Amino acid sequence: MKSIRNAAAGALLVLGCAASLPSMAAEKAVIYQAFQSIQYLPLYVAMNEGLFAKRGLEVQKVTAGGGAQGVAAVIGGHADFSLQDPMTAVLANLKGASLINVAMVVSGVPVWTVAPGNSTVKSITDLKDQTISTAIPPTTSTYLLQALLKQKGIDGAVKLNTVAIGTEIAPVTAGRAAAATLYQPQVEQALASGYKIVHDFAKQYDGVYAFSTIDTLKSTIEKKPQMVQSFVSAIADAEKLMQTTPEVAYKVAIAEFPQLEQSVVRAAVKRMLDQKIYPATPSISKEAFQAGLDLQISIGNIKQGQVSYDSAVDNSFAEKAGK
Repeated sequence: MKSIRNAAAGALLVLGCAASLPSMAAEKAVIYQAFQSIQYLPLYVAMNEGLFAKRGLEVQKVTAGGGAQGVAAVIGGHADFSLQDPMTAVLANLKGASLINVAMVVSGVPVWTVAPGNSTVKSITDLKDQTISTAIPPTTSTYLLQALLKQKGIDGAVKLNTVAIGTEIAPVTAGRAAAATLYQPQVEQALASGYKIVHDFAKQYDGVYAFSTIDTLKSTIEKKPQMVQSFVSAIADAEKLMQTTPEVAYKVAIAEFPQLEQSVVRAAVKRMLDQKIYPATPSISKEAFQAGLDLQISIGNIKQGQVSYDSAVDNSFAEKAGK
């Protein structure tokens, strides 16, 4: 009996020691986002719903204040990942960087042109000889607008009033512009105030446009492939959750943007889900990447043949995350 008691005591001691051991520490990762943006909701869902933690990661989010600053943070070793227009990473590579895009976060064009509800403007061509308010370049919304005006043959007959991003509706309200080209949630705020959509860039591209992606250094992929896989897989989990359970997406968006009316947040998220702005998976297709590249070529930032999909994108992590 004594030996049995001693054995039991020893077993309890071992169990007690095991219970007191700290759990395996999560691997830390830092991501710089260009802006705090409702377009980046998949990232916020992954963070708020503990999806990174389930993959063994402790993720810190930093707002850079611009895409170039986020990319610079990755190049400088201050961040493992950045989130912005993939062409920002491509342009950095043309200057000697070695960045690779690994996951899609915004898969369509979250841009709309709106006009007052009582306006005679019904389409973009009705804005000939008038003024459109848009964001100060470099901004994708303005580049897309310029490309559309050129395509319609009215680029020389439309004046652009460029203002700080997020304030594009102000010139219309003041009577200095007939329409404004906007991102979310400004679109829903305008619609709630009686404005109407006169051009839908989201519909034009139908979810096939690499608008915002996550990139990392080629050396990070080589040295920490499991960390990259865990990160991309968590993004995949978030994107799937948003598609299957929109209420989670609404909840997280409302928490991330408490200064906005909840009805505006819900409407913005719903529109972007419905119009394929939020992707179903983090995979970056050749077609979506090429759409973004073609815009940069059209405005002269990149020369034809200077960049290829294979040199700029590693889709293997996204493909594995989907299995």
